[in-house]
Amino acid sequence: MSLCLVLHDLNGLPAEAEKAFFEAIFEIAPDHWPLASGAVLVGTEVSPAYLRDHLRRSLVRAGVRPSMLLVTRVPGDLATHGLPAEGEAWLREVLG
Repeated sequence: MSLCLVLHDLNGLPAEAEKAFFEAIFEIAPDHWPLASGAVLVGTEVSPAYLRDHLRRSLVRAGVRPSMLLVTRVPGDLATHGLPAEGEAWLREVLG
């Protein structure tokens, strides 16, 4: 499994669209962790382009267009600071 970082701008979108976005993440990747507002780490087997397109389609079906989506793989030599213990453990598990 690889780890992807999804950066998104859902500000101002209806609650239904935001719900559809996160349901789409869960459909494709039950292993995910909301890192911060506008950022989600996703453990997945799909490519960043496929994940981006999947998330865009979920928003379009909800009647909105995302203003910004960036999806990229996270390398195994990731360096972090300030993550909670459960986040560090989750990262080790996904990247291990």
